[in-house]
Amino acid sequence: MRIVGGLALHGCSFACNYLRIARLRRRGCHCTGITYIHPGAQFSCPSNITIGKCCCFGKCHFYALDKIEVGDRTIIGDSVFLCTGSHDIYAEDFHLVTKPIVIGDNVWIATGATVLPGVHIGNGAIVGAMAVVSRDVPAGAVVAGNPAEIVRSDRPAPAHFNPLDLANLNVEAWTKRLRDLHNPKRRT
Repeated sequence: MRIVGGLALHGCSFACNYLRIARLRRRGCHCTGITYIHPGAQFSCPSNITIGKCCCFGKCHFYALDKIEVGDRTIIGDSVFLCTGSHDIYAEDFHLVTKPIVIGDNVWIATGATVLPGVHIGNGAIVGAMAVVSRDVPAGAVVAGNPAEIVRSDRPAPAHFNPLDLANLNVEAWTKRLRDLHNPKRRT
């Protein structure tokens, strides 16, 4: 009974996630595949956001006054702030300045990190928890701190990693569990 309840809960979670993505698409977000988006994630100006496939987003905030591009199989953790706009501190009127953010494939941005306008994060890079990224991050680099500094630069990109497994959105595993549940020969 617990398995059926758990599968029903995961199925409901999957349906709610699908509705969140559909709502973002109606508001102009470009999402190319299945992605998990936490219910607490916030998106300002979704029409400026492009999301790759198989991504997983926690309770993050996309402040998309300019373009934000997120590559495939990317994880963005809780309390991450992606900010594409700021003010010109040298101008008398502090006018708004925007620059795009580009995040590559297989990137992990850990909890509490802040990515500032104009930053490009390369494929396979990791941004440590609470890091403030104000400069480009090369592919395969691990950055941490405030301001973010490179602590490792030779990280290989994972070949067969699926962030949706972390979000429990693995539909194949669910269907296998249901088959096992209804097939008495497979039960142990």
